[in-house]
Amino acid sequence: MTITRILTATALLGGLAAAQPAMAEDITLEFTVWNYSLDTIEDNVAKFEAANPGIKVNVTDYAWPDYPDSMVLRFRGGASTDVTYVGQDWLPGWARAGFLASLDDIAPSDVLAALKQDMAGFSLSDMTYNDELYGLPYYADTISLVYNKEILSEEGISVPTTWDEVMAASQKLKAGGMEHPISYEYDQELPNFFDAFVAQVYGRGGSMFDADGRAIFDDPDNPAYQHLQWLADAWANDLVQPETHESKIIPGMNTGKHVFTVVYNYVLAALNNAAEQPRAGEFALAPMPGDGNNATLGFTKFYAITAEAAKDPARAEAAWKFVNFMAGKPYVVAKRWAVEKGLGFGQVSLFDDADVQAAWNKWIDAGTLKNQVARARGGTWTEWTTPWTAYFRPLLAKAMVGEATVDEVMKAGAARWNEFHDKMGQN
Repeated sequence: MTITRILTATALLGGLAAAQPAMAEDITLEFTVWNYSLDTIEDNVAKFEAANPGIKVNVTDYAWPDYPDSMVLRFRGGASTDVTYVGQDWLPGWARAGFLASLDDIAPSDVLAALKQDMAGFSLSDMTYNDELYGLPYYADTISLVYNKEILSEEGISVPTTWDEVMAASQKLKAGGMEHPISYEYDQELPNFFDAFVAQVYGRGGSMFDADGRAIFDDPDNPAYQHLQWLADAWANDLVQPETHESKIIPGMNTGKHVFTVVYNYVLAALNNAAEQPRAGEFALAPMPGDGNNATLGFTKFYAITAEAAKDPARAEAAWKFVNFMAGKPYVVAKRWAVEKGLGFGQVSLFDDADVQAAWNKWIDAGTLKNQVARARGGTWTEWTTPWTAYFRPLLAKAMVGEATVDEVMKAGAARWNEFHDKMGQN
């Protein structure tokens, strides 16, 4: 019997049961997060506790770089955990290991169905494993081509719509005296080094894997192969300023020495922060260049309920109340993150919220972003994606700077992916 059926049966036990509190005694939920804006998290928790007498929430935080390993150790060590932040790339491994519970077995089906209808497609995909939903969005966003609109206008250059046009614009800017028109986050240790590459491939309308989950990007006609060659050519033509972290891209772009970059949208918010940046207001989001489809990579970090919590109907009910408060309708918490911190969301109706629009239009064209979110695609997340990307990112880095050929890198990367695929199988 699923938790949902247990909870439904409990609710129908008659007048006495209906007159009693849902929890016979206080429950303390253990909630694990990474350490971004802990003051906001704690305040949201306090608001939940005030609205739900009898449920307390204890927050434990970990540093972002240590979070996935810390959580695996926590799960395996048996430390009590009820609700946790999860990343889309960790879901397959954590669900398969039995660490997490499907919301389909916990949440009321009608409430969950309504929430699903309002989710971005990539976000729904990111939180789904084996056709079951495992979470609700905490933060969802896309990777974008960001450009300096003032410099392009001054130089008489239209906003590029294809990668060939980005190359031509960059070559024109270089000929006019700009040493490196493209600023690029180049660090093979960062997961987003691979994610940014996938976003650009999606812009070309490409896929790196076939319907059976096997790698196909070693084909010279595949858009991923073609785009890695594009990046290698951009480096060879000395058009690229590599930066080790997005935090260096922000001041670099504000010198006026670079025009294009591919980054998370919160970087655009930082670029246009008038209190800190001299060229704030000059930067804008462009649809990801490519084949006219303008797709990009979307990603989702979300709230999930653990399998441990799901074993106890009362604890599962409390955990669902908390997750629904944090991410469910009327999206008070998700809206707060969007307005106060500029965090993206998977609940697409928030794009039509007047407060969100007023806050976001100060640094981004919210309508352009809404259209991009509608076109965004989720990544290919499997139990072996994380170890494979750790192998593939250094190869990508070598190809970009000419230390290996595109063909060598793509053949090696595809072979290793298919080895994982054949050994671990499909879900």
